[in-house]
Formats: sequence, C-alpha cells, structure tokens
Amino acid sequence: MRTLLYGFILLWVSHTCHARTALPQIAQGSAYLAAKQQLMAQGWQPVENLAIERSSLYAQEIHQQGLVEVVDCISMELDACRFRFKKQSQTIEIKTITRQLTVDQVQPVKK
Repeated sequence: MRTLLYGFILLWVSHTCHARTALPQIAQGSAYLAAKQQLMAQGWQPVENLAIERSSLYAQEIHQQGLVEVVDCISMELDACRFRFKKQSQTIEIKTITRQLTVDQVQPVKK
C-alpha cells in the first residue's frame, strides 16, 4: 500500500511540475500583438497592471494605448517591455525589445 501511495505521489508531482514548466511556444522576433492573439487563443488571459502609475512613463503610455497587461518598460537602448498573462495557476511574462514590441522571450513568473 505504501509503495502504491508513494508511486501515486511521484506521478502527481511529476505531472504537476511538468504542467507548470510548459511554456507557450512563441517565435522570437514575432510581433507582440500577434503573440498576444496566439496566447489568448490558447486560453491565456492578460493580467491588467493595476499599479501602472508605479511603472515607467513609457509603460504608462503603452497602457493608455490599451495594452493594460504591460508590467513595465525600460526605455533605453533596447526599449524592453514585459507583459503578463495568466492561465489557471500559471503566470508568464513576455519580454519585448524595440519600440515595435518584438518578442524576445517567454518566461514563467516566479512566485
């Protein structure tokens, strides 16, 4: 009985960990708006930044344009921004570069 329970726990932990680490596949260099549509079609929902006033002026400008999921931006050499999405218990961020909002990477948000 103990072996069966132990095996079940290992299987559950393995499945849970794998489910949480699976990130959506978004091609690096793609346009952010296309990536956003792709994510939403897969069930990901934008997470509105309710504290946008604490973010950079560049991020506030993007937020006002309707991209309310912008977390923050660094308007420097690369003009990098981060956008947050949630699906069930998983949260991810999309990092973009350039003012054209070109996707650079997808990464999980650590809690």
